Amino acid sequence: MFVKLSVSPDAIETTRNVLSAKHSEFPFDRKYLILIEKLLYAKLPKLAEFCDACMDTATLDTLGLAPIEVHLKAIRSANSTGEAIFRGATISKATGVPVFVKLSVSPDAINYPQQPYRNYIASIFTLVGHAKAEAATDVVIFFLRTSAGEVLSHRRLQSVVTSNNIQLSLSAANALYPRTVGLQLQGFGFDVREGSNTTTVVVKLHRYLEVLDWLLSDMSVDDLKTIIEYKVLDFNAPFLSTQFVKAHSDFYDKVIKGLKEPPSRAMICRTQVETSIGELLGSYYLKEVWTRKTAAEANLLVLKLKAAFMTRLDSAEWLDDATWANAKDKLSHLIHLLGGPKNPKTYPTLTFDPKAYIANLNKVSAFDTTFNLALIDTAVDKHLWNKLAQSPNAHYEDKILPHKNC
Repeated sequence: MFVKLSVSPDAIETTRNVLSAKHSEFPFDRKYLILIEKLLYAKLPKLAEFCDACMDTATLDTLGLAPIEVHLKAIRSANSTGEAIFRGATISKATGVPVFVKLSVSPDAINYPQQPYRNYIASIFTLVGHAKAEAATDVVIFFLRTSAGEVLSHRRLQSVVTSNNIQLSLSAANALYPRTVGLQLQGFGFDVREGSNTTTVVVKLHRYLEVLDWLLSDMSVDDLKTIIEYKVLDFNAPFLSTQFVKAHSDFYDKVIKGLKEPPSRAMICRTQVETSIGELLGSYYLKEVWTRKTAAEANLLVLKLKAAFMTRLDSAEWLDDATWANAKDKLSHLIHLLGGPKNPKTYPTLTFDPKAYIANLNKVSAFDTTFNLALIDTAVDKHLWNKLAQSPNAHYEDKILPHKNC
């Protein structure tokens, strides 16, 4: 099994901030929470600077749009649709902001209340000083409504087609979807010339992408720049000044998630630590809880379970020889990991600035993107985890402590 590249239509929701809607959704044990709080207070390397930058709202208010100004200028100065999309793709690679497609991400349903969403879009355009905020909002709403309608209609067709995903060479994907896929691939550094490499890409919802590519080709440069600028602003709003954070929270937290009060800043920052550098936090967590004795006992338990399973398999008379041999072969390939990932991402090459929150986030995003791109066309690494070492299992009781600080 090999790691493959895939692209899919982008869902219209901030992906860097995954704060849950309700505190009660966190199934944390009290002992776990106490330990996590201890680690966040301990001023541990990298963790402290990252968390301090998030908590320092005074600096964020002073900086204003400065952390993303270079990206806004790049978008606004584009002279063609191709240049605007390509610049959006390079921003996506550097920061993780989704533009029109996303690498290796499945699309989500789009069902936002119309008027509150319009108000939110207009508010962030107003905050950024857009001369025609309402007109810009109309452009974004029209594009999102049109593209969302296409997504939903094609989903209804999925029941009558064999597959809505196709695997293509990079050059073929570039030729078929030059704007939605081709420029995105180029922005991420892929060579899309015919015969230049053997890498392939799985294009998800390709019928929708055909329509989206046509929609982009028929759009004016100014409208396209407005849409990309909105995507950059929407993605970064939770990490900018207090005004942007409030505008974002008023819509996403209060309207979409139904919260009466937004999460505290400490809760936001603690969640962002887990979201962005959770494996680093997990490495500190394991040093506290995963002793050699604990590891040895857990490993012995798993080995005994595997041995018991092997014994039962050997005595399973109802299996024919071929099935029995196949089961034994599969069992021989099983591996087990306990505690946490074998090689957690601790970001050894990165330094975090306690006064530069978005810059810290962008460093992590760029690091993760480079890491993930390097996996393409390589054998699947079974030692990579998709869960954090400190994530409690589903059997923990829901006991939430107050969050005084990050």
